[in-house]
Amino acid sequence: MRATQEDVVARLVREFDYHDPEYTPEVAEIVNSEIRERAAVTYSPAHGGFWVLSRYEDVKAALRDYETFSSGSGVHFPRAAGMPKFSPIDYDPPEHRVIRKLMAPPMEREALRRLEPAAARLVADLVDPLVRKGEADLFTQLAQPLSIGVLGLAIGLSDAAQHRIRDLTRSMWKRLSRDSDAEGFWPAFRSLLSEEIRRAREKPGDYYLSHLVNARVDGEPISEDMLYSIIVSYCVAGHDNPMNSASRLLWYLAGHPELQERLRTEPELRTAVVEESLRRWCPADRLTRVTTRDVTIDGVTIPAGSRVVLLFDAANRDPAKFPAPDEFDPGRGNSHHHLSFGFGIHHCIGAQLSRMELRATLDELARRPAYVLTEEPRRHFENGRHIVFSGIRVRFEAPDTGPDGQEG
Repeated sequence: MRATQEDVVARLVREFDYHDPEYTPEVAEIVNSEIRERAAVTYSPAHGGFWVLSRYEDVKAALRDYETFSSGSGVHFPRAAGMPKFSPIDYDPPEHRVIRKLMAPPMEREALRRLEPAAARLVADLVDPLVRKGEADLFTQLAQPLSIGVLGLAIGLSDAAQHRIRDLTRSMWKRLSRDSDAEGFWPAFRSLLSEEIRRAREKPGDYYLSHLVNARVDGEPISEDMLYSIIVSYCVAGHDNPMNSASRLLWYLAGHPELQERLRTEPELRTAVVEESLRRWCPADRLTRVTTRDVTIDGVTIPAGSRVVLLFDAANRDPAKFPAPDEFDPGRGNSHHHLSFGFGIHHCIGAQLSRMELRATLDELARRPAYVLTEEPRRHFENGRHIVFSGIRVRFEAPDTGPDGQEG
């Protein structure tokens, strides 16, 4: 007898496993919410056993307490042996501070201010042919190329690398938790990074990768392993998270023309819509930590050395923090308190870049005709941590024209 959705939910609440094939985007929100409402701390025997924190204040406290909830064992779990660490998220202090300083330049306020006009032009260049055609896939023709293109502008990725990183990232996420070692996917990614490092050394210039490959720490050159760790992190998270965030927001707007109209007439609403979208649909639903000591939460003791899943999606929909949390409400006032970019020392280094991309997208689309879904898109998890669309097919409505035939 085929299990009903209720059966699947009940099973996954008892034995939570975000890599289970039945843990679909449609099921996940129900499971995550029920885990949060069930208890402050829950345990799952999956993958050798791990603990789950799902309430807002508990997840935030764990993110703040990096000494107890360590990232040094890697935040992705399970993880194929031989995959290098991601920088800076897989490091604890003091290494974390050194790496974050190396990664900071392209994400600093002044660098983003200089990047903003180019990002806006890229959005316009991507949207213009879609509007002229009258139809589009807003995932493959806007969210994906925009995130990769802006990343390329920010750090100086070659065109060849930009054309390859999505496929390499997709392959990595597919195999990272399934394979016993990384030989099936990491060598291809490493080859790409080697090409970028060689290019940056042979063609120096005023771009981040060129500065990075020549940087020194305590007078010594950065190791090759560190270069790979930093650049792969930029390549993966630098396009994945903005792409995931833009996809969710574009999907929602395509089904809500009334909100599109408000964004045209109320430009001051756009920032709030960005923050509410980030709260409602976290770009990465979960990451993990490992405890360095016994820690007691709500009467439950998590032993030292335990893997702990931080369930960001559930925390961002905790009614104790966000009343009516499943509603999309740009006027709720505290949307920006979401944990979608983490908190504390591991707060996402690219958070402002992602916000800039989302805002630029809303600004450009507000100048364009309304768009509506032509079919309900299919969605799936990559590595059990973030949702990817098969496509977001839309039709652009014919613009209003004045008596002279011009848009009016």
